[in-house]
Amino acid sequence: MSKSPKKKYPAAPPKQKNTIATTDVPKPVDVKKPTSTLHSEPVSFNSKTPDLIRFDKRVKWFVGICIGLFVLLTLAKVHYSSIPIWNQIIPDGADQRRGLISGTPKPIRIDEWGVVTPFILSQAHQDYPLENPAIGGERVALVGYFPIKHFVSVFRPDYWGFYLFGSEIGFAWRWNFIIFFSFIAVALTFLLLTQNNFWLSVFGAFWLIFSPGLAWWSFFFLTIIFSGCLLLISSIYIFYTRSSKPIFLWGLVFAWAFGSFALNLYPPYQVPMGYLLVILLIGYVWRDLDKARLFAKVLQKLGTFAVAFAVLGVVFYLYFLDANSTIEVMSNTVYPGKRSETGGTGFIANWFSEYYAGWLLNDQKFPQHWLNICELSHFITFTPVIAVGLAIYRIRTGKIDPLLAFTLGYVLVLLVWMELGFPAFLAKATLMDVSPTRRTQIPFGIANVVLAVLYLDYISRQRIKIQSTLAAALVVGVVGFMIYAAWLNLSTSQNFYKVHQLFLPTLFFIGLNILMLPITNFKYKELGVAAALVLFTLPNLKINPVAKGLSPITDHVLYKKVRELHIKEPDARWVVLGNQYITYLVTATGVNQVSGVKNQPDFKTMRVLDPTAKRDSAYNRYAHTVYNTYIDGKDSTIIQSNFEDGYMVGVDPCSPKLKRLNVKYFIFDRTPQAVEVRCLKQVEKLGAIEIYRSNE
Repeated sequence: MSKSPKKKYPAAPPKQKNTIATTDVPKPVDVKKPTSTLHSEPVSFNSKTPDLIRFDKRVKWFVGICIGLFVLLTLAKVHYSSIPIWNQIIPDGADQRRGLISGTPKPIRIDEWGVVTPFILSQAHQDYPLENPAIGGERVALVGYFPIKHFVSVFRPDYWGFYLFGSEIGFAWRWNFIIFFSFIAVALTFLLLTQNNFWLSVFGAFWLIFSPGLAWWSFFFLTIIFSGCLLLISSIYIFYTRSSKPIFLWGLVFAWAFGSFALNLYPPYQVPMGYLLVILLIGYVWRDLDKARLFAKVLQKLGTFAVAFAVLGVVFYLYFLDANSTIEVMSNTVYPGKRSETGGTGFIANWFSEYYAGWLLNDQKFPQHWLNICELSHFITFTPVIAVGLAIYRIRTGKIDPLLAFTLGYVLVLLVWMELGFPAFLAKATLMDVSPTRRTQIPFGIANVVLAVLYLDYISRQRIKIQSTLAAALVVGVVGFMIYAAWLNLSTSQNFYKVHQLFLPTLFFIGLNILMLPITNFKYKELGVAAALVLFTLPNLKINPVAKGLSPITDHVLYKKVRELHIKEPDARWVVLGNQYITYLVTATGVNQVSGVKNQPDFKTMRVLDPTAKRDSAYNRYAHTVYNTYIDGKDSTIIQSNFEDGYMVGVDPCSPKLKRLNVKYFIFDRTPQAVEVRCLKQVEKLGAIEIYRSNE
């Protein structure tokens, strides 16, 4: 290997005194050594390095491991759905662990295994249509978040596997994508916000992703988190990048992320999450105000945003043309479309319920008036202690990190929304009226985790020492706060908890809350807190089971028989009379059934059953529909709403109305009476389940 010739450099000029003003020389700051001065200088957060996120070996390894696990687990068809519960819900004689690798399927996650998964498979069997009456009226899959053959699929990356590899690998792709790529996106966001505090960013991302508030909801919210993180990262990179090509590339990421975030239509989450992203962006720019970088290539940056929004405008317009009628129907439903709230209905125990829920509760064991384990699941919050800690830092240093201040302000505003509410005009003006407080608590909890991670990074960069009397007072305050949290959970649970059960959790979080304060300073204190939270979060990995493939559904005898009959008569419609769980499984076969869950009302079908729209308010909703036999000799149809998200239909199996709807196949959850099947013939008997076809 040849050696390059040595370069000759001019001799260094002679040293001169006072050639640089002393005010221009940055003073070194010892961030590790505690100081007792009242005006200790904080570390500058002004970023001068060219890489906002430093993609060093650790980051590359982290990203590579996540992508590698995504690929391996997807190809192995591994997922975390509770669909093995079908082995128990409608047993067909097969092994009750069919398809299950480890863990326990969760019956409470019926929205996942009984609704969303059958919806997805129904779409797959029908080649991803825009209209699918089996899951709802109008273009239901276009407005709902399901796989579909439409350009909007570009913005639904978790479904790409279905189009590329089919249903089984596609199903695994969806689960692994939302977990591993969200993990990457959140970690990169924390790296950006903490200026490359690697381990804290990774620990914080793990803590957030696997918090009960996400895990108990089958990680559905991760699709919004993933696109939201990319939106924030790309915005900051466009602001701070100096070169033309990266600005263009990040502009593409920004446009895609914005479209993905906006077209994942669920306003109860989108609105508060959108505010959080804006707050983080403003706080970051304010904290890391670097005018040279912000205004470098400013015309190109403005042009990039202008082009991105122009492209998005076209995308949204084309989407609106296709989805307008569906959106109108959905927004005018009795539930959930017309709900409008002013807040103030929050559940104060949820602020601190995770101090104890992870230790003592599960899906079978929880206070009954807390609805269910999903609704009460939340995120660990340190906000009260963080607020006190920031006040101390503000007094001692005379400064405060704008990013922390804005994030804390956001948390407090959401707290006001949930516990006190907004005036009606303000709720509508801010669009918060579309976010019920029980849904707002998820973005609220996410903001609490983000605040804690930012705060831990902040105190790791700046040490202060406080007087022993103040430290003692703070310890007493933390103990009092945790006693209050324990009492709150004890009293609001109506004595479900026992006092002795709360002792260890209270002691554990007293320790963590004390460490969050500037009472003690030692090396890696903040990483110790983050690591403790990761260890505390690890058991949440068991919330969702580990399973493989779709065999609990696709190998079920009822599924296979319905598929067999459907292939022979693909245009025939079906109805299940009786058990609602049978309708969920039948939906997965891809048949066009009139019963089952409707993501939004199917007025074409219901106007045949209810020609005068007399019972419109009963079925104009997202609903679990249950059909039963009702025969009175007058061809009457009974339609009655029995739940906010459900209604019942009573109809004669031989009704001309069903014939007009092309209903030819009938599934009974029992042996029907002769009068019920007077116009039908039996085609299959599967234990207690019987399938009939019309005689025509």
